Amino acid sequence: MTIVSAIRSRLADEIGQDKFDIWFDQSVTWNLSGTTLCLYAPNSFNAERLKRVYQSKLRNVLSFLSQSHLDLSFKVATEQPAEPSSLEATTQSPPSFAQEISLTPATQVIPTHHPNAGLPNLVVGQSNHIAVSAAKSMLDRPGTISPLFVHGPSGSGKSHLLQAIWNKFRNRVKAGRAVYLTAEQFTTHFLESLQGNGLPSFRRKHRDVEVLIIDDIEFFVGKQATMIEFHYTVDTLIRSGKQLVFSAKLSPTEIHGLGTDLVARMASGLVCRVEAPDFSMRHEIAHQYCQYLGIDVDSAVINMLVERVYPDARHIQGAINRIAVLQQLTGKQLSFEDADLQLADLFDRPRRNVRISDIENAVCDVFGVDRKQLKSMAKAKSISQPRMLAMWLARKYTRAAYSEIGDYFGKRAHNTVISAQQRVTNWIENDSWVSIPHGQCRVTEALRRCEAQFGT
Repeated sequence: MTIVSAIRSRLADEIGQDKFDIWFDQSVTWNLSGTTLCLYAPNSFNAERLKRVYQSKLRNVLSFLSQSHLDLSFKVATEQPAEPSSLEATTQSPPSFAQEISLTPATQVIPTHHPNAGLPNLVVGQSNHIAVSAAKSMLDRPGTISPLFVHGPSGSGKSHLLQAIWNKFRNRVKAGRAVYLTAEQFTTHFLESLQGNGLPSFRRKHRDVEVLIIDDIEFFVGKQATMIEFHYTVDTLIRSGKQLVFSAKLSPTEIHGLGTDLVARMASGLVCRVEAPDFSMRHEIAHQYCQYLGIDVDSAVINMLVERVYPDARHIQGAINRIAVLQQLTGKQLSFEDADLQLADLFDRPRRNVRISDIENAVCDVFGVDRKQLKSMAKAKSISQPRMLAMWLARKYTRAAYSEIGDYFGKRAHNTVISAQQRVTNWIENDSWVSIPHGQCRVTEALRRCEAQFGT
């Protein structure tokens, strides 16, 4: 993996693949000569834009990759030497979940040599096999499962799957008839269309399609005008028998604020949950990404990062990117000991002694309440549920007595803490739901988020 490739990959992670694809497409050439990294844009507007918007972000990337000594330059392509004397140059797209992904099982590794190819496979396992099977069925018979709604936590591969579906469709239909975008982009384009006479064009672009794929649906909450436009768009496409694919962190019924009619439309096709990849999937993801980058990483290092890096594909990819750069800089394979040292900040921290204050901070962050509310006499469910969960966590992770926990959370009696512990245990056994900002989630998921906050 070249230094330029590592820089491009890291920048794509920092700003998002959509923005990267727009501003750093194949019309932008990256040229590393000596200690100067020069970006050649097709015109002066693009060159100035890149410099103004992305120079500081590129500096951060260079610092992260220990390349702070490099100078940055932004020029127009006409200024580029006919035969660059660069030590390193590339126009290859960075690794991306969005490009040329095959919906095949993890056991079938199918390398691709397409110049814009991303990861060769979508890794399939227990956590996503239902959603992938639904996607395959939908691809065979478009419009029969519509909408397909995929939901799950960050890093579980939702966007990866949606982009894979989009790639399959856009190879089958006319240009512009398969549309993929985020809910934020849909909102931005809609608001821009209202400033002039662009609304008819906006509607043609999003309604005259064979497939419409929208990521991060929960972004629409609170944006009433956009939700109305989106609702009419969904109705139009469903009536026409077109294919709709959506994703969100929560299921449609858990996203408060969408409105009952829109929630009903979202749930009228097939709703599938995906989870974070399990160990075997993470292991396959790591091996595939090493194969894609063309690097040889010691199997013990792979096992270590799969076990200790936060369990999603993005963090695994970031860890391997760093390994690739370190191995290029040293010219040798990274040893287990060096990897343990160099990747320490990327690994989940080992379990430490947890204080009640740590639990308090975590619960407040997850549930969006302040510390005074948590310790107050308020009995509203939005306050009492987080308070009981905090007490339950305090019993689990600290040696504090019931009386000490009760005293900490508003000078409550010890039997109040016992009652809270029993109620939360019942919630867990019954797979109950609790309210969080922008929706609801299972109590087990809420506890997991809190535990992640204080590093257990």
